[in-house]
Amino acid sequence: MGYACMVTESGRDPFAALGDPVRRRILELLGGRARSVGELAGELPVSRPAVSRHLRLLKEAGLVEEAPEGTRRIYRLHEAGAEVVQAYLRDVWGDAVTRFKLMAENTRPPERGGVVTEPLRVEVLLECSVGHAFATWTERFSSWWPRGHSVSGDPAAVTLEPGVGGRIYERTRDGDGIDWGEITAWDPPHRLSYRWHIRRPADEATDVEIRFVPVAEDRSKVLITHSGWERLGADADSWRDANAGGWSGLLRYFVAACNETTQGADS
Repeated sequence: MGYACMVTESGRDPFAALGDPVRRRILELLGGRARSVGELAGELPVSRPAVSRHLRLLKEAGLVEEAPEGTRRIYRLHEAGAEVVQAYLRDVWGDAVTRFKLMAENTRPPERGGVVTEPLRVEVLLECSVGHAFATWTERFSSWWPRGHSVSGDPAAVTLEPGVGGRIYERTRDGDGIDWGEITAWDPPHRLSYRWHIRRPADEATDVEIRFVPVAEDRSKVLITHSGWERLGADADSWRDANAGGWSGLLRYFVAACNETTQGADS
């Protein structure tokens, strides 16, 4: 089969823009939702000016579009350009793209010399039902999460969006959003899982699974498994140890919130 030049509505070949890994990552992020330059820069290992340059090239290639939103410019995928790329890949490889995606989603990142860092496991007993505990962790997340446990140190708001694909993020006092993680499992009121990368690049996200287990009618326990430290390379052990202390401090706020809202409901 001979080579055919592929172009989008812009008249440019989008694969020229896709040759850079940072631009590919930008498209992945925009595939989840529209974002500002500041939000993208918070997820990438490059500066805001560099992100702006990458966005300009993606826009010229017909893969990204922008629109004003208040005082900011918001970027999103340009559907027509994305459809051109998808159609080309389907024509060349058929269902190979789907097979590759399934394989990638079920393949763990390379581990450090085959060494697996032991997951963190934390358990806490609660004087409330499973439903109340799950709702406190999710629906009332912003009411108990300590503001110091963030990237900015004093965010205007912290948010956990419900459902698979939901974001966990902070909104700074300057209005920028900084992602902390993404929901990967949502089974209320029994289980919640997410990829977690607060203060780390998104490709170094670890895995958090939280199970809410009934003990009695008005008692429950929360079982937390925090794994995937191998993705942090040489930082794996030290980051795991630091998080062991972090979970202990964090859960005090969660237990207090569970007790406070339980007492409020009973009064």
